Amino acid sequence: MAHKKGASSSKNGRDSNAQRLGVKRFGGQVVSAGEILVRQRGTKFHPGVLVGIGKDDTLFALSAGAVEFGKKRGRKTVNIVVAPVLAAAEAVSA
Repeated sequence: MAHKKGASSSKNGRDSNAQRLGVKRFGGQVVSAGEILVRQRGTKFHPGVLVGIGKDDTLFALSAGAVEFGKKRGRKTVNIVVAPVLAAAEAVSA
């Protein structure tokens, strides 16, 4: 009979790192071109006006402006609204 308990190891205890998904810029916030608006898996949000979509379904701003969330044909969309003041400032800096 054994005098010591056999050493055992657990087959559990692993987990993956969080993917940090979700909305990064909310409605009404002013963003510059290239800023990430939403990180997502699949198209939970669809790109709207002046919003691009990356190969991993990330939505990003194509132009400076204010973020606006809405619905179109039953889909959630993200738009960038360019205020006249912002458009004039961007034209001067370019």
